[in-house]
Amino acid sequence: MSRYDIHNPISIEEHGKRMEGKTFRELSESNESYIAEEKRAYEIIKNNKGNLGQLVEEIHFGYKPNSNAAPDFEEAGVELKVTPYYKLKRKGYSAKERLVLNIINYETIISETFKTSSFWKKNSLILLVHYLYQKDKDKLDFLITNVQLFEFPDSDFKIIQDDWHTIKEKVKEGKAHELSERDTNYLSACTKGATSKTSMRTQPNSPEKAKQRAFSLKASYMTYILNNYILPKNPTYTKRDSILDKNTDKTLDQYILDTFERYYSLKESQLIQLLDIDASNKPKNLKALIAARIFNSNLNDLKQAEEIEKANIKVKTMRLEKNGKIKESMSFPHFSYLDIINQTWENSDLRNMFLETKFLFIIFQKDGQEFKLEKAMFWKLPEHDLENDVRKVWEATVHRIRNGRASDLPSKSDNKFNVAHVRPHGQNKYDTLPTPDGGEEVKKCFWLNNDYILGQISE
Repeated sequence: MSRYDIHNPISIEEHGKRMEGKTFRELSESNESYIAEEKRAYEIIKNNKGNLGQLVEEIHFGYKPNSNAAPDFEEAGVELKVTPYYKLKRKGYSAKERLVLNIINYETIISETFKTSSFWKKNSLILLVHYLYQKDKDKLDFLITNVQLFEFPDSDFKIIQDDWHTIKEKVKEGKAHELSERDTNYLSACTKGATSKTSMRTQPNSPEKAKQRAFSLKASYMTYILNNYILPKNPTYTKRDSILDKNTDKTLDQYILDTFERYYSLKESQLIQLLDIDASNKPKNLKALIAARIFNSNLNDLKQAEEIEKANIKVKTMRLEKNGKIKESMSFPHFSYLDIINQTWENSDLRNMFLETKFLFIIFQKDGQEFKLEKAMFWKLPEHDLENDVRKVWEATVHRIRNGRASDLPSKSDNKFNVAHVRPHGQNKYDTLPTPDGGEEVKKCFWLNNDYILGQISE
């Protein structure tokens, strides 16, 4: 007799919850033939590059993994996904990675509708199995903490649907080779395959081959789900401050830009009055506060908006001087001298950040004694600049750190680097990190050059 009803999602979830509080090793030992199962667990890990999902499928649910278009539990319409998260150094938790779903079939997606699509049929109801990733532990000793059914909430459905249509239309136009995770907000098209050579696929309406890609939920989206739905064990996740009008037919991006446009050319004093902002104490974040209040009177920073957080949109307010110049370059989080030397360019934190991140620039320009809202725009670092100019700066940085020159990294004054540079990004000269040669060096980060950014927003 089956340990769960294969036709019933609740029964499947209840059986899944029996894994909570167990490590993957304990999961194998809890079976009647635990010695054989533990041996099988090691075989799965060894032969499938640490595939803990297959271990859950075979040992706990008792079925062989497959690549069918149907959900894993076809009779119940439930897809199984095992996904890691980790504890942040300061506080809170983050998804470790995106959640990869099914492969995108370039040939068939162009004739699908969203509701009849292979994506929706396979992923409309997902059993999420979350485990706590800990760097120094054996994979079998990771702890399974939460098992919960997940359906896309109404507030996300439209954006997910818009993202799917964006991917479909690009394929339909013969541009599958141009797909990028930055094209969309929650649902993205990530590369899928061991190497680029073996994962190239034909596409309709173009002779050019495209990398194989899969639908995936962005790590930022999974982090939001984790912290507002999974870990609190909510039947539906807690809704935060939203910026999207639920009655709009526009995409998230278009809605944001159109909303900003209504306030173009207004000075700060006018915006303060119009949006009923208390600026009596002259807040340092006034421009960010104005941008947030344009959408929601409860928001103090647009970065805190639910949709912005899920979509991993990085909001940057900028100041143009009267002459149209930008004084400041754009900074990013500091890097670890010890970690960066163990990365390759292809798997580097910097490259992945730019490949997965879309920026929202909110631009104010000096007008007399005040600043006025000039424009807002979405921006992605062009891949050509990423794979050439930014790569050169990154490689020079790594080379110098490896050779004991962490104090002498590529600077803005170096004419070889026209897009980016490195400089300190610590609180003061005592805010340091260890270097590979046993020393200490002030925290540093990558910056995009101010003149490069000016050229990008002026195009």
